Amino acid sequence: MEDKVLESVISEINYTFEKDVLVKPLEAVMVKKEVTEPELTGEKDEEGNDLYEQKTKVKEVESDFAKGIVLAIPISYNVMADELKTLKLGDTVVYNKRFAKDFDLYRDSQLVKSYDIVAIAK
Repeated sequence: MEDKVLESVISEINYTFEKDVLVKPLEAVMVKKEVTEPELTGEKDEEGNDLYEQKTKVKEVESDFAKGIVLAIPISYNVMADELKTLKLGDTVVYNKRFAKDFDLYRDSQLVKSYDIVAIAK
């Protein structure tokens, strides 16, 4: 079933990519991080300015990394030696979302440099 869905999605892509991997981003990954924020103390200094205290809290925030499904692999990747190829269509990858670029010519997709892909999900 999944192969048929993947094939139908891939068949709709009317582009051949030169350098970047086309990825369908998945739902945002949330992580818990310690965040330091200023908090109003209710006191004022000699000049009448509000005083703040730094408080550290644990918050759930979006990860700096994102997961996505590989929809297209660049031509430059295909000319590599077979033993160096690890990426396949349909793989779930983890990439640095800061450097991903929305690809508005194909719905809900992003272009990711192959060197920004840090992991392939098992």
